[in-house]
Amino acid sequence: MILFKRFLVSIFYSIITFCVVSYSSVMYALFQSVGDPSRKPVVNIGFPFKYYYQFWTSGADSPNCGWNEYGFVCDLLIVWILVIFILIFRKT
Repeated sequence: MILFKRFLVSIFYSIITFCVVSYSSVMYALFQSVGDPSRKPVVNIGFPFKYYYQFWTSGADSPNCGWNEYGFVCDLLIVWILVIFILIFRKT
């Protein structure tokens, strides 16, 4: 029962951490693209792997977007593993 509780706690903290990191990557991408008036704003989500990206095609008025499922899964696993290590070292 204790092991299951620790597993749920690690999942909970991983979800929160993943959301914060993803939001930070969105804000970073937006701040980079807004500073230069000649560039159109783009949203790129994901750190260290980009799993959602926007791009502008020539002559288009709205951006196109795409997903990279592999990057999404890798980001989730990296965050989950880091949270597990932090929880283990915090307990000792």
